[in-house]
Amino acid sequence: MQDLWNACMQALQQKISPELFNTWTRPLKFHAFTQGVLYIGIPSRVFAEEMVKALHVPFEQAIYETFGRGTRVQWKLEVDEDPNANAGKASVQRPNTRNTPDAPNAAQPTAPKGEAMQSFLNEEYTFERFCKGESNQQALNIARSIAARLNDQTFNPFFLYGPSGVGKTHLVTAIGLEVKQHHPEKRVLFVSAATFRTQYTDAVRTNKVNDFVHFYQTIDVLIIDDFQEIKTEKTQHVFFHIFNHLQSLKRKIIITCDRPPSQFEGIEERLLTRLKWGITIDIQRPDLQLRRDILHDKLRRENITSFPEEVVQYIAENVSDSVRELQGMVNSMLAFSMGNSGACSIDIDLAKRIIPRLVNQARKELNMETIMNFICERKDMKLTDLRSKTRKAPVVAARHLVCYLTHKYTETPLAQIGRALGGRDHSTIVHSCAKMEKQMAMNKVFRAEIEALETELSQL
Repeated sequence: MQDLWNACMQALQQKISPELFNTWTRPLKFHAFTQGVLYIGIPSRVFAEEMVKALHVPFEQAIYETFGRGTRVQWKLEVDEDPNANAGKASVQRPNTRNTPDAPNAAQPTAPKGEAMQSFLNEEYTFERFCKGESNQQALNIARSIAARLNDQTFNPFFLYGPSGVGKTHLVTAIGLEVKQHHPEKRVLFVSAATFRTQYTDAVRTNKVNDFVHFYQTIDVLIIDDFQEIKTEKTQHVFFHIFNHLQSLKRKIIITCDRPPSQFEGIEERLLTRLKWGITIDIQRPDLQLRRDILHDKLRRENITSFPEEVVQYIAENVSDSVRELQGMVNSMLAFSMGNSGACSIDIDLAKRIIPRLVNQARKELNMETIMNFICERKDMKLTDLRSKTRKAPVVAARHLVCYLTHKYTETPLAQIGRALGGRDHSTIVHSCAKMEKQMAMNKVFRAEIEALETELSQL
Protein backbone atom coordinates (compact mmCIF):
# COMPACT_ATOMS: atom_id res chain seq x y z
CA MET A 1 0.00 0.00 0.00
CA GLN A 2 2.93 2.32 0.59
CA ASP A 3 3.74 2.01 -3.12
CA LEU A 4 0.25 3.26 -3.98
CA TRP A 5 0.70 6.23 -1.67
CA ASN A 6 4.06 7.03 -3.29
CA ALA A 7 2.40 6.87 -6.70
CA CYS A 8 -0.35 9.18 -5.46
CA MET A 9 2.22 11.72 -4.31
CA GLN A 10 4.00 11.49 -7.65
CA ALA A 11 0.72 12.13 -9.45
CA LEU A 12 0.03 15.13 -7.23
CA GLN A 13 3.53 16.47 -7.83
CA GLN A 14 2.77 16.64 -11.55
CA LYS A 15 -0.32 18.78 -10.94
CA ILE A 16 1.00 21.54 -8.66
CA SER A 17 4.05 23.75 -8.23
CA PRO A 18 7.13 22.45 -6.36
CA GLU A 19 6.58 25.08 -3.65
CA LEU A 20 3.01 23.95 -3.00
CA PHE A 21 3.99 20.30 -3.10
CA ASN A 22 6.82 20.70 -0.59
CA THR A 23 4.72 22.81 1.75
CA TRP A 24 1.65 20.59 1.91
CA THR A 25 2.87 17.02 1.46
CA ARG A 26 5.85 17.02 3.82
CA PRO A 27 3.73 16.74 7.00
CA LEU A 28 1.41 14.06 5.56
CA LYS A 29 1.84 10.45 6.64
CA PHE A 30 0.25 7.42 4.99
CA HIS A 31 -1.33 4.99 7.47
CA ALA A 32 -3.64 2.61 5.66
CA PHE A 33 -6.03 2.05 2.78
CA THR A 34 -8.89 -0.29 3.58
CA GLN A 35 -12.46 -0.73 2.40
CA GLY A 36 -12.31 2.37 0.24
CA VAL A 37 -10.99 4.62 3.02
CA LEU A 38 -7.55 6.26 2.85
CA TYR A 39 -6.17 7.07 6.32
CA ILE A 40 -3.72 10.00 6.27
CA GLY A 41 -1.84 11.41 9.27
CA ILE A 42 -1.84 15.19 9.71
CA PRO A 43 -0.06 17.47 12.22
CA SER A 44 -3.19 19.45 13.15
CA ARG A 45 -6.82 20.04 12.25
CA VAL A 46 -5.94 23.52 11.04
CA PHE A 47 -3.35 22.08 8.66
CA ALA A 48 -5.93 19.76 7.10
CA GLU A 49 -8.43 22.58 6.64
CA GLU A 50 -5.89 24.84 4.97
CA MET A 51 -4.45 22.06 2.82
CA VAL A 52 -7.89 21.15 1.47
CA LYS A 53 -8.50 24.82 0.63
CA ALA A 54 -5.19 25.06 -1.23
CA LEU A 55 -5.11 21.67 -2.99
CA HIS A 56 -8.66 20.36 -3.04
CA VAL A 57 -9.04 19.59 -6.77
CA PRO A 58 -5.54 18.27 -7.62
CA PHE A 59 -5.35 16.32 -4.36
CA GLU A 60 -8.69 14.65 -5.02
CA GLN A 61 -7.72 13.90 -8.62
CA ALA A 62 -4.43 12.28 -7.56
CA ILE A 63 -6.23 10.10 -5.02
CA TYR A 64 -8.91 8.99 -7.49
CA GLU A 65 -6.29 8.23 -10.15
CA THR A 66 -4.30 6.07 -7.76
CA PHE A 67 -6.75 4.54 -5.28
CA GLY A 68 -9.91 4.68 -7.40
CA ARG A 69 -12.93 6.95 -7.70
CA GLY A 70 -15.07 7.15 -4.59
CA THR A 71 -12.11 6.82 -2.24
CA ARG A 72 -12.83 8.60 1.03
CA VAL A 73 -10.12 10.34 3.07
CA GLN A 74 -10.01 10.00 6.85
CA TRP A 75 -7.62 12.32 8.70
CA LYS A 76 -5.67 11.07 11.69
CA LEU A 77 -4.26 13.64 14.09
CA GLU A 78 -0.56 12.91 14.46
CA VAL A 79 1.79 13.60 17.36
CA ASP A 80 4.83 15.00 15.61
CA GLU A 81 7.92 12.84 16.06
CA ASP A 82 9.73 15.42 18.09
CA PRO A 83 13.02 14.41 19.69
CA ASN A 84 11.70 15.43 23.08
CA ALA A 85 8.11 14.29 22.70
CA ASN A 86 6.78 11.97 25.32
CA ALA A 87 4.58 9.19 24.21
CA GLY A 88 2.67 9.17 27.44
CA LYS A 89 -0.97 9.84 27.95
CA ALA A 90 -2.27 12.18 25.29
CA SER A 91 -3.69 15.55 26.21
CA VAL A 92 -7.46 15.80 26.21
CA GLN A 93 -7.69 17.77 23.02
CA ARG A 94 -4.93 16.15 21.00
CA PRO A 95 -5.21 12.38 21.17
CA ASN A 96 -2.02 10.50 20.50
CA THR A 97 -2.65 8.51 17.35
CA ARG A 98 0.88 7.67 16.37
CA ASN A 99 1.45 4.24 14.96
CA THR A 100 4.98 4.12 16.30
CA PRO A 101 5.92 0.86 18.05
CA ASP A 102 5.36 2.16 21.57
CA ALA A 103 4.22 -1.19 22.95
CA PRO A 104 4.17 -4.85 21.98
CA ASN A 105 1.06 -6.47 20.62
CA ALA A 106 -1.36 -7.39 23.37
CA ALA A 107 -1.01 -11.03 22.37
CA GLN A 108 1.30 -12.74 24.83
CA PRO A 109 4.94 -12.68 23.59
CA THR A 110 6.73 -15.93 24.28
CA ALA A 111 10.20 -15.70 22.70
CA PRO A 112 12.48 -17.80 24.94
CA LYS A 113 15.72 -16.54 26.38
CA GLY A 114 18.46 -16.36 23.76
CA GLU A 115 16.17 -15.92 20.75
CA ALA A 116 15.68 -12.65 18.92
CA MET A 117 12.73 -10.60 20.10
CA GLN A 118 11.28 -7.26 19.14
CA SER A 119 12.12 -4.51 21.62
CA PHE A 120 9.49 -1.97 20.44
CA LEU A 121 11.93 0.91 20.73
CA ASN A 122 11.37 4.01 18.60
CA GLU A 123 14.72 4.39 16.85
CA GLU A 124 14.23 8.16 16.53
CA TYR A 125 14.49 8.59 20.30
CA THR A 126 18.26 8.61 20.75
CA PHE A 127 20.38 10.50 23.27
CA GLU A 128 21.82 12.53 20.41
CA ARG A 129 18.38 13.82 19.42
CA PHE A 130 17.33 14.73 22.94
CA CYS A 131 17.34 18.51 23.53
CA LYS A 132 18.81 19.11 26.96
CA GLY A 133 18.16 22.00 29.31
CA GLU A 134 18.02 22.83 32.98
CA SER A 135 14.66 21.06 33.40
CA ASN A 136 15.96 17.68 32.19
CA GLN A 137 19.75 17.76 32.65
CA GLN A 138 19.82 15.61 35.79
CA ALA A 139 17.49 13.01 34.28
CA LEU A 140 19.62 12.91 31.13
CA ASN A 141 22.83 12.40 33.11
CA ILE A 142 21.33 9.51 35.06
CA ALA A 143 19.86 7.93 31.92
CA ARG A 144 23.28 7.99 30.24
CA SER A 145 24.86 6.49 33.35
CA ILE A 146 22.33 3.64 33.41
CA ALA A 147 22.92 2.84 29.75
CA ALA A 148 26.70 2.84 30.22
CA ARG A 149 26.79 0.82 33.47
CA LEU A 150 24.42 -2.11 33.15
CA ASN A 151 25.85 -3.90 36.18
CA ASP A 152 25.57 -0.91 38.50
CA GLN A 153 22.50 -1.24 40.73
CA THR A 154 22.65 2.29 42.19
CA PHE A 155 19.84 3.58 39.97
CA ASN A 156 17.73 0.43 39.83
CA PRO A 157 14.84 0.89 39.43
CA PHE A 158 14.93 4.21 37.59
CA PHE A 159 11.59 5.98 38.16
CA LEU A 160 11.13 9.00 35.88
CA TYR A 161 8.04 11.17 36.28
CA GLY A 162 6.64 14.41 34.91
CA PRO A 163 3.75 15.85 32.87
CA SER A 164 2.90 14.57 29.42
CA GLY A 165 5.03 15.84 26.57
CA VAL A 166 8.29 16.63 28.36
CA GLY A 167 10.44 13.81 26.96
CA LYS A 168 10.13 10.95 29.44
CA THR A 169 9.49 8.31 26.81
CA HIS A 170 12.26 9.66 24.61
CA LEU A 171 14.77 9.44 27.44
CA VAL A 172 13.97 5.91 28.60
CA THR A 173 13.84 4.72 24.98
CA ALA A 174 17.31 6.19 24.47
CA ILE A 175 18.56 4.00 27.31
CA GLY A 176 17.19 0.92 25.58
CA LEU A 177 18.66 1.88 22.22
CA GLU A 178 22.07 2.52 23.75
CA VAL A 179 22.02 -0.85 25.49
CA LYS A 180 21.03 -2.63 22.27
CA GLN A 181 23.80 -0.86 20.36
CA HIS A 182 26.57 -1.89 22.75
CA HIS A 183 25.05 -5.16 24.00
CA PRO A 184 22.99 -6.63 21.12
CA GLU A 185 22.61 -9.90 23.00
CA LYS A 186 20.60 -8.21 25.77
CA ARG A 187 16.83 -8.58 25.77
CA VAL A 188 15.36 -5.08 25.99
CA LEU A 189 11.60 -4.51 26.05
CA PHE A 190 9.57 -1.30 25.96
CA VAL A 191 5.93 -1.76 26.95
CA SER A 192 3.19 0.55 28.17
CA ALA A 193 1.58 -0.30 31.50
CA ALA A 194 -1.80 -0.43 29.77
CA THR A 195 -0.51 -3.06 27.34
CA PHE A 196 1.11 -5.00 30.18
CA ARG A 197 -2.27 -5.00 31.95
CA THR A 198 -4.08 -6.16 28.81
CA GLN A 199 -1.53 -8.92 28.21
CA TYR A 200 -2.00 -10.16 31.76
CA THR A 201 -5.79 -10.11 31.46
CA ASP A 202 -5.52 -12.14 28.26
CA ALA A 203 -3.09 -14.58 29.90
CA VAL A 204 -5.57 -15.18 32.72
CA ARG A 205 -8.39 -15.75 30.23
CA THR A 206 -6.34 -18.26 28.21
CA ASN A 207 -4.79 -19.92 31.25
CA LYS A 208 -1.26 -18.84 30.23
CA VAL A 209 -0.21 -16.80 33.25
CA ASN A 210 2.91 -18.92 33.75
CA ASP A 211 4.01 -18.22 30.17
CA PHE A 212 3.34 -14.53 30.67
CA VAL A 213 5.41 -14.34 33.85
CA HIS A 214 8.21 -16.48 32.39
CA PHE A 215 8.53 -14.20 29.37
CA TYR A 216 8.92 -11.08 31.49
CA GLN A 217 11.37 -12.81 33.81
CA THR A 218 13.74 -13.30 30.84
CA ILE A 219 14.04 -9.57 30.09
CA ASP A 220 17.39 -7.86 30.77
CA VAL A 221 16.13 -4.27 30.52
CA LEU A 222 12.41 -3.77 31.15
CA ILE A 223 10.99 -0.32 30.32
CA ILE A 224 7.44 0.31 31.56
CA ASP A 225 5.82 3.48 30.18
CA ASP A 226 2.92 5.34 31.85
CA PHE A 227 3.04 3.29 35.04
CA GLN A 228 -0.06 5.07 36.38
CA GLU A 229 -2.05 2.78 34.05
CA ILE A 230 -1.05 -0.36 36.00
CA LYS A 231 -4.31 0.09 37.97
CA THR A 232 -5.81 -3.28 38.94
CA GLU A 233 -4.77 -5.14 42.08
CA LYS A 234 -4.10 -8.42 40.27
CA THR A 235 -1.93 -6.71 37.65
CA GLN A 236 0.05 -5.02 40.42
CA HIS A 237 0.44 -8.38 42.13
CA VAL A 238 1.96 -10.10 39.10
CA PHE A 239 4.17 -7.09 38.34
CA PHE A 240 5.41 -7.19 41.95
CA HIS A 241 6.68 -10.74 41.50
CA ILE A 242 8.24 -9.99 38.11
CA PHE A 243 9.92 -6.95 39.65
CA ASN A 244 11.36 -9.04 42.51
CA HIS A 245 12.71 -11.66 40.12
CA LEU A 246 14.40 -9.14 37.83
CA GLN A 247 15.79 -7.21 40.78
CA SER A 248 17.27 -10.36 42.30
CA LEU A 249 19.11 -11.03 39.04
CA LYS A 250 20.30 -7.40 38.83
CA ARG A 251 18.32 -6.75 35.66
CA LYS A 252 17.37 -3.16 34.83
CA ILE A 253 13.86 -1.84 35.54
CA ILE A 254 12.99 1.57 34.09
CA ILE A 255 9.63 3.25 34.67
CA THR A 256 7.93 6.44 33.48
CA CYS A 257 4.90 7.95 35.15
CA ASP A 258 2.91 11.17 35.40
CA ARG A 259 3.42 11.41 39.18
CA PRO A 260 5.93 10.35 41.86
CA PRO A 261 5.35 7.17 43.90
CA SER A 262 4.39 9.26 46.93
CA GLN A 263 1.26 10.51 45.12
CA PHE A 264 -0.10 7.12 44.10
CA GLU A 265 -3.48 5.94 45.32
CA GLY A 266 -4.62 2.35 45.03
CA ILE A 267 -1.11 0.90 44.63
CA GLU A 268 0.06 -1.85 46.98
CA GLU A 269 2.36 -0.52 49.68
CA ARG A 270 4.93 -3.26 49.12
CA LEU A 271 5.10 -2.33 45.43
CA LEU A 272 5.45 1.37 46.23
CA THR A 273 8.33 0.53 48.55
CA ARG A 274 10.17 -1.28 45.78
CA LEU A 275 9.63 1.55 43.33
CA LYS A 276 11.58 3.74 45.75
CA TRP A 277 14.55 1.37 46.01
CA GLY A 278 16.51 3.02 43.23
CA ILE A 279 16.19 6.66 42.21
CA THR A 280 13.18 8.87 41.48
CA ILE A 281 13.74 11.85 39.17
CA ASP A 282 11.33 14.33 37.63
CA ILE A 283 11.36 16.23 34.36
CA GLN A 284 9.64 19.60 34.40
CA ARG A 285 8.07 21.47 31.52
CA PRO A 286 10.75 23.07 29.33
CA ASP A 287 11.87 26.56 30.32
CA LEU A 288 12.07 29.43 27.84
CA GLN A 289 15.62 28.67 26.70
CA LEU A 290 14.89 24.99 26.17
CA ARG A 291 11.70 25.83 24.26
CA ARG A 292 13.76 28.01 21.94
CA ASP A 293 16.31 25.23 21.51
CA ILE A 294 13.58 22.71 20.70
CA LEU A 295 12.09 24.99 18.06
CA HIS A 296 15.49 25.67 16.51
CA ASP A 297 16.23 21.94 16.49
CA LYS A 298 13.00 21.18 14.63
CA LEU A 299 13.58 23.95 12.10
CA ARG A 300 17.15 22.78 11.53
CA ARG A 301 16.30 19.09 11.18
CA GLU A 302 13.48 19.78 8.73
CA ASN A 303 15.43 22.45 6.84
CA ILE A 304 12.77 25.11 7.47
CA THR A 305 14.30 28.53 6.84
CA SER A 306 11.19 30.72 6.72
CA PHE A 307 10.89 31.38 10.49
CA PRO A 308 12.36 34.72 11.65
CA GLU A 309 13.97 34.67 15.08
CA GLU A 310 11.30 36.98 16.50
CA VAL A 311 8.63 34.42 15.54
CA VAL A 312 10.59 31.64 17.24
CA GLN A 313 10.87 33.84 20.33
CA TYR A 314 7.14 34.63 20.29
CA ILE A 315 6.17 30.95 20.06
CA ALA A 316 8.60 30.03 22.84
CA GLU A 317 7.19 32.73 25.10
CA ASN A 318 3.54 31.85 24.52
CA VAL A 319 3.52 28.07 24.18
CA SER A 320 4.74 26.32 27.30
CA ASP A 321 2.56 23.27 27.99
CA SER A 322 4.58 20.64 26.13
CA VAL A 323 7.07 19.93 23.40
CA ARG A 324 4.28 18.50 21.25
CA GLU A 325 2.41 21.77 21.38
CA LEU A 326 5.55 23.64 20.32
CA GLN A 327 5.90 21.30 17.36
CA GLY A 328 2.27 21.72 16.41
CA MET A 329 2.58 25.49 16.35
CA VAL A 330 5.39 25.33 13.80
CA ASN A 331 3.32 23.08 11.54
CA SER A 332 0.26 25.28 11.92
CA MET A 333 2.22 28.44 11.13
CA LEU A 334 3.48 26.78 7.95
CA ALA A 335 -0.09 25.89 7.04
CA PHE A 336 -1.44 29.37 7.69
CA SER A 337 1.29 30.92 5.58
CA MET A 338 -0.25 29.19 2.54
CA GLY A 339 -3.84 30.25 1.88
CA ASN A 340 -6.26 30.62 -0.98
CA SER A 341 -4.65 33.93 -1.89
CA GLY A 342 -1.22 32.32 -2.22
CA ALA A 343 1.85 32.26 -0.04
CA CYS A 344 2.41 34.87 2.64
CA SER A 345 5.49 35.36 4.72
CA ILE A 346 5.78 34.01 8.24
CA ASP A 347 6.26 37.09 10.39
CA ILE A 348 5.47 38.36 13.85
CA ASP A 349 2.10 39.78 12.75
CA LEU A 350 0.97 36.37 11.51
CA ALA A 351 2.24 34.75 14.71
CA LYS A 352 0.31 37.21 16.90
CA ARG A 353 -2.87 36.47 14.96
CA ILE A 354 -2.54 32.71 14.91
CA ILE A 355 -0.79 31.54 18.09
CA PRO A 356 -3.32 32.87 20.67
CA ARG A 357 -6.15 31.23 18.77
CA LEU A 358 -4.37 27.89 18.60
CA VAL A 359 -3.31 27.97 22.24
CA ASN A 360 -6.86 28.65 23.38
CA GLN A 361 -8.19 25.93 21.09
CA ALA A 362 -5.71 23.43 22.49
CA ARG A 363 -6.81 24.06 26.07
CA LYS A 364 -10.45 23.11 25.64
CA GLU A 365 -11.49 20.30 27.97
CA LEU A 366 -13.60 17.25 27.34
CA ASN A 367 -16.03 15.68 29.79
CA MET A 368 -18.00 12.45 29.87
CA GLU A 369 -21.26 14.10 28.81
CA THR A 370 -19.61 15.45 25.66
CA ILE A 371 -18.14 12.04 24.87
CA MET A 372 -21.45 10.23 25.39
CA ASN A 373 -23.33 12.67 23.16
CA PHE A 374 -20.60 12.39 20.52
CA ILE A 375 -20.73 8.58 20.45
CA CYS A 376 -24.54 8.56 20.35
CA GLU A 377 -24.49 10.90 17.38
CA ARG A 378 -21.86 8.86 15.52
CA LYS A 379 -23.52 5.52 16.29
CA ASP A 380 -27.08 6.76 15.71
CA MET A 381 -28.45 5.86 19.13
CA LYS A 382 -29.88 7.57 22.20
CA LEU A 383 -28.37 8.20 25.62
CA THR A 384 -31.04 5.94 27.08
CA ASP A 385 -29.62 3.09 24.99
CA LEU A 386 -26.20 3.48 26.62
CA ARG A 387 -27.78 3.46 30.08
CA SER A 388 -30.12 0.55 29.38
CA LYS A 389 -29.65 -3.13 30.22
CA THR A 390 -29.72 -4.23 26.59
CA ARG A 391 -26.94 -6.50 25.38
CA LYS A 392 -27.39 -5.76 21.69
CA ALA A 393 -23.97 -5.78 20.06
CA PRO A 394 -24.00 -2.19 18.68
CA VAL A 395 -25.00 -0.77 22.07
CA VAL A 396 -22.44 -2.85 23.96
CA ALA A 397 -19.73 -1.71 21.53
CA ALA A 398 -20.75 1.92 22.02
CA ARG A 399 -20.59 1.51 25.82
CA HIS A 400 -17.09 0.06 25.55
CA LEU A 401 -16.11 3.04 23.43
CA VAL A 402 -17.52 5.56 25.91
CA CYS A 403 -15.69 3.83 28.77
CA TYR A 404 -12.40 3.83 26.88
CA LEU A 405 -12.55 7.45 25.69
CA THR A 406 -13.79 8.81 29.02
CA HIS A 407 -11.09 6.99 30.93
CA LYS A 408 -8.40 8.06 28.46
CA TYR A 409 -9.28 11.72 28.05
CA THR A 410 -10.88 12.75 31.33
CA GLU A 411 -10.17 12.32 35.03
CA THR A 412 -13.59 10.76 35.66
CA PRO A 413 -13.33 7.97 38.30
CA LEU A 414 -14.24 4.49 37.07
CA ALA A 415 -17.09 4.23 39.56
CA GLN A 416 -18.58 7.48 38.23
CA ILE A 417 -18.30 6.22 34.65
CA GLY A 418 -20.22 3.12 35.70
CA ARG A 419 -22.98 5.14 37.36
CA ALA A 420 -23.37 7.34 34.27
CA LEU A 421 -23.81 4.22 32.14
CA GLY A 422 -26.75 2.84 34.05
CA GLY A 423 -25.21 1.79 37.35
CA ARG A 424 -22.53 -0.56 36.08
CA ASP A 425 -19.82 -1.55 38.53
CA HIS A 426 -16.10 -0.78 38.61
CA SER A 427 -15.03 -4.16 37.23
CA THR A 428 -17.32 -3.79 34.21
CA ILE A 429 -15.65 -0.50 33.28
CA VAL A 430 -12.18 -2.02 33.71
CA HIS A 431 -13.21 -4.92 31.47
CA SER A 432 -14.56 -2.53 28.81
CA CYS A 433 -11.32 -0.54 28.71
CA ALA A 434 -9.20 -3.69 28.57
CA LYS A 435 -11.33 -5.12 25.77
CA MET A 436 -10.91 -1.94 23.73
CA GLU A 437 -7.13 -1.90 24.25
CA LYS A 438 -6.85 -5.53 23.23
CA GLN A 439 -8.94 -5.07 20.08
CA MET A 440 -6.89 -2.03 19.08
CA ALA A 441 -3.66 -3.94 19.60
CA MET A 442 -4.83 -6.96 17.61
CA ASN A 443 -6.84 -5.32 14.82
CA LYS A 444 -5.26 -2.49 12.83
CA VAL A 445 -8.48 -1.63 11.01
CA PHE A 446 -10.39 -1.36 14.28
CA ARG A 447 -7.59 0.76 15.73
CA ALA A 448 -7.73 3.09 12.74
CA GLU A 449 -11.49 3.49 13.19
CA ILE A 450 -11.09 4.39 16.86
CA GLU A 451 -8.27 6.80 16.15
CA ALA A 452 -10.44 8.48 13.51
CA LEU A 453 -13.15 8.96 16.15
CA GLU A 454 -10.55 10.35 18.55
CA THR A 455 -9.49 12.86 15.92
CA GLU A 456 -13.10 13.99 15.44
CA LEU A 457 -13.55 14.24 19.19
CA SER A 458 -10.47 16.43 19.51
CA GLN A 459 -11.98 18.88 17.06
CA LEU A 460 -15.24 19.51 18.94
